[in-house]
Amino acid sequence: MIIWGVCIPEGLIDRLYKKVSVIMANKKAKTAPKKGGNEAKKKSSISKSHIIISVLASFAFSFSFFIVGPLSFFFSEANRGYFEDNNIYAASIVPLMVIAAAIFFVILAAILILATGKIHTVLVSVITWLLVCGYVQTLFFNGWTNGLIGDGNAGNEMPAFGIPNLLLWIALGVLIIGAPLAKGKLKKVAGIAKMVVVYLLVLVFAMQGAGLLEVVLNAPEEKETAAFLSTENMFDVSTNDNVVVFVVDRFDQLYYDAVVANDPNFFADFDGFTAYTDNIALYARTYPAVTSMLTGMENDFSTTRTEYFDRAYGNSTFINDMVSGGYDVNIYSSNWSVYDDANKMGDIANAIDAGDSATLNNPMGLLSAMISYSVYNFGPDIVKPLMGVSTRIFAGYASQDTDYEMYAIDDAKVFARFEREGVQQKNKDNFTFLHLRGCHSPYNVDENGYNVGDGNSTLVKQTTGVFKFVREYIAELKAMGVYENATIIITGDHANPVSDHDDVAAPRLTALLVKEKGQYGTEFKESSAPVSQENLIPTIIKASGVKPSVEYGRAYSEIGEDEILTRKYLFEKSVDSKEKDQIVEYEITGPAKEYANWKIKERHEIGYIYK
Repeated sequence: MIIWGVCIPEGLIDRLYKKVSVIMANKKAKTAPKKGGNEAKKKSSISKSHIIISVLASFAFSFSFFIVGPLSFFFSEANRGYFEDNNIYAASIVPLMVIAAAIFFVILAAILILATGKIHTVLVSVITWLLVCGYVQTLFFNGWTNGLIGDGNAGNEMPAFGIPNLLLWIALGVLIIGAPLAKGKLKKVAGIAKMVVVYLLVLVFAMQGAGLLEVVLNAPEEKETAAFLSTENMFDVSTNDNVVVFVVDRFDQLYYDAVVANDPNFFADFDGFTAYTDNIALYARTYPAVTSMLTGMENDFSTTRTEYFDRAYGNSTFINDMVSGGYDVNIYSSNWSVYDDANKMGDIANAIDAGDSATLNNPMGLLSAMISYSVYNFGPDIVKPLMGVSTRIFAGYASQDTDYEMYAIDDAKVFARFEREGVQQKNKDNFTFLHLRGCHSPYNVDENGYNVGDGNSTLVKQTTGVFKFVREYIAELKAMGVYENATIIITGDHANPVSDHDDVAAPRLTALLVKEKGQYGTEFKESSAPVSQENLIPTIIKASGVKPSVEYGRAYSEIGEDEILTRKYLFEKSVDSKEKDQIVEYEITGPAKEYANWKIKERHEIGYIYK
C-alpha cells in the first residue's frame, strides 16, 4: 500500500488494529470473583502490544526532535557551510544527536510503558499530535521564515495565515487526542481512533526518515579546511601611524540619536571627531555589507556566497595597497558572513591556516541550540516571532585543533580581553578593522561592557557598553601619544532593516563618526554632508598616505555640506519563496533623512539571498 508516497507493508494496518484491540480488551477485562466471594487478582502483567506502541511512540518522537530536525538543518546545502565555518562537522554532530535521542528514547519509553489506561492513551495521542502537526508545519507553513540568518524571525510579525495555522493545530489536537477518549455510543470511534493514532505514528516516522535520507544523500561534501581570522594582534598599536575602523553592527542613526537623547554629552569627549548624520550604508545586512566595506565590490547575487567572496577579495586592490604601503592589516570579523578562506582576502596579518581537524568544545551547548531549533522548526507560526532562534545560536561551540583562536563576534569577550591584556606597541604602521556586535539584538551587554545574558540589557545600555570599550581604546592611543596621527572610524555595517520582508518605509541611515589624521583637541561636531559607504576606502587611503594603485574616490571630509548627490541603497528583501528574493535598488537624491528623496530605481530578482 502506498500512501503520500510512502510504502506501507501489506497487512500492517490489520496487525496494528489487532494489537490495539488487545489493549482495549485488556482494559475492559475485570477480575472475576473467586468461589466463596473473593475477588481475583488483577492482571498485573503488561501486554506486548502496550510495550510495542509505547516503544514506537517514544522512538518516533525522539527520532523527530533529536535527529530529523537538527540533522536536516545541518545537512541542508544552505546551512552546511555555516556549520563548517564554525568548525562543526558531521563526525561530531551526528554521534551527539544519536546519543541524545537514545537517552531521551529510553526515558520516554519507560514512562509510556509504566503508564496505564487513559494516561497512556493521552500521552501517546499527544505525541502523535505533536509529530503530525510538526510535520505538516514544516511541509506547508515554514516558507515565510526564510531560514535563520541574523535574527531569525524574533520580533517579526506573524504572517496572516498564522491564525488559521493555529486553528489547524487546535483542530488536529481535538481529533487526535480527543477521539481515542470517546465514550458511550462513540466507543467504537475511540477504538478506530486509537488504531489511526498508531498508523499516524508509523506514517510520520517513515516520511520523516525518507526526507532526512534525501537531505543526507544530497548534502554537499565537507569542504577542506581553510585559513581563519584569529584573535592575534587584536590590540596592536603602532608608535607611528594607526588606522582603526570599529564596525558596530547595526549602528543605526536612530540608535546614535537614542544614546544622545539619553545623555546629550555622550560624545563630548570624542575630540577631533565629526559625526556624519546623513550617511548611507550600501546594504541592509551583514552579508555582504562587511565584505563590500573591505573591498569596495558589490554583490550581484548571481553566484554563491563563497564565489562572491573569491571575486570581491580577488579583484579588490585595497588590502594589497595597504600592505604595499607598509601597513600590517588585521581584520576581525565573522567567517560565514564576511569570508570563506582568510588566505583569499589578501596578506592579512592575523590570518591563520586551520588545522586538519576540529574539536567540539561544548557539546551540551550545541545540543541545547539544536533542540531549540527543533522546537522552533516544528512549532506553530504563533511561537516563531517569540523565539530568538537564529544561526548565531550555533556558533562558539567548536574550534580548530590549532594553538590560535578564531575571532568570534562577542563584545563582552573582546572587552574582557582588552582589560586583561591592554595594547601592544609596535613600530610598523597598523590597520585594524574590528567588527563588534554593537547594536545588534539580542541585547546581552550592559553599560559596563559585561555579558548579562540575552534579553537582560537594552539597546541604549548595550551601545553604551560598546562605547566604553572604544573610549578605553582611544585613551590608550592618547596615553601612547599617537592619537593625533591616528585615523579612527566608527560606523555600522548597515542600518536597522526594520523588516526583511517589506519595502523601505522610512529613511535608513547608518551612524558614522570619523577622526581623520591630524585632528586633535577640537570639539566634537556634526556634519550633514551627504556621504555613503563608498567614501570609506578613500578616507582610509587618504589618511594612511599609501600610494593607491587605482582611483578610489573622495574621502568623507571632501564631500561638501550642501552638495546634492545621488546615492545608492541595496535592500535585500526576503519573500515567501526563497527562489524569488529581491534586491530593491533605491536612489537617494538629496538629504537621505528626508524619505521623499528615496526612490525605487529597480527590483532585481536574485533567487535565494544566501545561496
